[in-house]
Amino acid sequence: MNKLKTNCEYFARELAKIYDAVTAPLRSLDKRFKVVLAAIGVYNGANSLTLNYNQLYAVTLGANPVELGSLNSLGSVISSAVSVPAGWLIDKYGVKNLLVTGLALCGLVSALYFCATSWLTLLPAVMLAQLGFKLIMPLADIVFVSTSRVENRARLMGLSRTVWAIPSLFMPIVAAAIVSFYGGITVQGIRPLYFTQLLIIFAAAALIVFKLEELRVRSAFSETTGRVGESAFLESLRDLFRGERGLRRWVVLMGLWRFEISISMPFIMLWMVYSKGADPYILGLVGTMGLVVSALLQIPIGIMADKMGRKKTFLITRPLTYLGTIILVVAPNPQMLVLTGFLGALGLMGGFSDLSFIPFITMFWEVVPMEKRGRWFGITGVFDVLSVPAFLLGGFLWQEGLEELVLILPLLMEIFIIMPIILSVPETLHSNKAKNCEQN
Repeated sequence: MNKLKTNCEYFARELAKIYDAVTAPLRSLDKRFKVVLAAIGVYNGANSLTLNYNQLYAVTLGANPVELGSLNSLGSVISSAVSVPAGWLIDKYGVKNLLVTGLALCGLVSALYFCATSWLTLLPAVMLAQLGFKLIMPLADIVFVSTSRVENRARLMGLSRTVWAIPSLFMPIVAAAIVSFYGGITVQGIRPLYFTQLLIIFAAAALIVFKLEELRVRSAFSETTGRVGESAFLESLRDLFRGERGLRRWVVLMGLWRFEISISMPFIMLWMVYSKGADPYILGLVGTMGLVVSALLQIPIGIMADKMGRKKTFLITRPLTYLGTIILVVAPNPQMLVLTGFLGALGLMGGFSDLSFIPFITMFWEVVPMEKRGRWFGITGVFDVLSVPAFLLGGFLWQEGLEELVLILPLLMEIFIIMPIILSVPETLHSNKAKNCEQN
């Protein structure tokens, strides 16, 4: 009996050590980091529930490929139009109110999708969807980058994606079960997903409202200009570029990036279902595989970026996404598409698409100091408008029967145009700017 008691005590101590080792990094985080980590994890689970079905839902409501491209274009126009004022407001008033606004907009989008009766009734939902998303994920990253130190910033960004993947991990399978139960890939089968999503987003918004303390930064443009109104606004934008290295190349880079991804993004699920014969369970496996890989490898990739550099880590991991894109095109059967879930593809989230994004987005935020990140977010967001011709181009090519070109064109564009620009931008890990971004 005494031996059993001793063994139990030993195992309890070992479990306690393991628990401490796992939770210690989380306990040492800034409270604002932890609140946003939890709230956006809940939101990300809600987003994953419908991610594979939004485009299919529009098609089942009657949209053709060109109309589908036009539908996505509207959201990009709205997102681009509000980007600069939103960025200015972030720097002036902080992130909390705008983050809550973004979640409220996403909740409204879910309600509009649930009530939709034709693809035309999705117009306001699609316009608000990109705007809401734009006020959530980038603002969460601003909190993470501004409350962490440069020497472990990329791994903490990776940690955030790992934690976010936990509630999202089983959502594609849950969505597949719901859709199958209610009738398959039809309007009636997909519609219940949006009501479930609305309830989950409400929980995420409540966390931000009641638990998040405002992230306050020095309003640099007010201090330097002493002006008010429109003059202060314009001067603050000019101040963004003063003394900053390589920002104009980054502006071009982000515009091209958005154009490239938008060509294929609305059509990947259509390709999987109508060209490759994927059913809801294959789509669920593709989504789950992408989330599992992302959850397991986000922190190791972040550690690599903290040690080797952001740019080098991106250049090592990104080509696997190209392989996933090729497999997406040539897959001989729907089961083969699960490999695309593992590797990711251009225009498809998950797998190495997500993993390569961690060093990239960390480098993006580090090129400017904390007090300029709202305006930096706003200026680069203007180029969301480039998604409009990209969506329309993809829709036109798709309708003309050039489906494979819609998927391959982003790959050619990234290899021959975007990668040379990335090679030319400076590494941020060891820059004085990154080292001087102090934890708020």
